[in-house]
Amino acid sequence: ILLWIASALTPQEIRDRILEVGSTFQQELVQYLESVHMGEFFDGKSMRDIALEVAERESVSKAAGSRYVPPTETLATPPPKRCTLHREQDCSIICFVCEKTSVWWASFRSTVNELLWRTNRHECGSHCLSNKHGTCKARYPREVRAETTVDPDTGYLNLKKGEAWMNTFSSVLTYILRSNTDVTSLLSGTAIKAVIAYVTDYVTKPQLQMHVLFETVRAVL
Repeated sequence: ILLWIASALTPQEIRDRILEVGSTFQQELVQYLESVHMGEFFDGKSMRDIALEVAERESVSKAAGSRYVPPTETLATPPPKRCTLHREQDCSIICFVCEKTSVWWASFRSTVNELLWRTNRHECGSHCLSNKHGTCKARYPREVRAETTVDPDTGYLNLKKGEAWMNTFSSVLTYILRSNTDVTSLLSGTAIKAVIAYVTDYVTKPQLQMHVLFETVRAVL
């Protein structure tokens, strides 16, 4: 989905503001992008941490005589209603609504972590190494960055990424779709034009000729 907001800043205007070192615009933009475009697990956990947690859940279910149902086989649980009295972070007294919300967010992070471990991690094999160079066609492992940096010459944002063997994603989309997703932030006019060209080419692709279609059906059946 490609979104363009009416009356929004142009890519050049955004670039100029990003290059203002220490500006509020730069800080808030980075904060927003890091919240919707992630490349690591929640709570600073590693691939091994999540693997151990999943193994523990499966072990507990097995000991109880039941089958562990992974989040890929369940539907997303909607969040509880928000507290109308105060914000959760401002709650200084015991508040049932805030506590319920806090528990939901903890479950959200745990569920997203497991979904990522099950669906978004890459393992090289014949499917991606079958080329004359013997390199991964999916470009793994990816570059890891401890924090988001700004190129002082171009204004390009190199977003933080903590996992080399996992593509970038949006945690909300992962939680809702319960499957592999690949979310990329279009940080330049060139990238935007490339995506527009790709999508246009894809949706205008001519239909298969009828004899090719029937031949395919016959081969499958």
